[in-house]
Amino acid sequence: MSEPYGQPGQWRPSESDRQAASERLRTAVDEGRLDLMEFDQRLRAVETAQTMAELDRIMADLPGPAEPLLVQIGELAITRSTVLTPAGPIPLRGSQWTVQDQWLASQKTPSWAIVVAILGFFVVCALSLLFLLVRETQYQGTVDVGISNGQQHFVTRIAVYSQQQLQHIYQQVNYVRSLTAL
Repeated sequence: MSEPYGQPGQWRPSESDRQAASERLRTAVDEGRLDLMEFDQRLRAVETAQTMAELDRIMADLPGPAEPLLVQIGELAITRSTVLTPAGPIPLRGSQWTVQDQWLASQKTPSWAIVVAILGFFVVCALSLLFLLVRETQYQGTVDVGISNGQQHFVTRIAVYSQQQLQHIYQQVNYVRSLTAL
């Protein structure tokens, strides 16, 4: 059965199709894929293209628009179909995610208490030394986020300094886990 309005490649390009093609050409110049002379030639060809097939031929040797970035977890950049890692892309579909956190809690005298104890020593003497008993709990640690899909594995280590930051990472990983099922 034939299409009622002809084949998609024979359709006339809209103004937004021409603008998108022009933007891809500008990006190609910015990335060093085209010189200015070739950019000018292709831009004129985009403006005069009569069909979508002509427009596609003009853009054939250029990469398509990149997928939008959905989530960034440490070194991992997640798009709708791919996890981009420093070691190379890993397909998102069917991937397994692991999260391990390691914490160290330390108690220290905050700097404000030390300053108050020193300044107060001249006014109230020994009572101001009680400020040195004030303790502040500081958390620091790392979260290892791992992804595996078949033979491909990657682990990123993220430094964390608060419970809120840890919760945020867990929420991001759970969101990405929900995307793997799509």
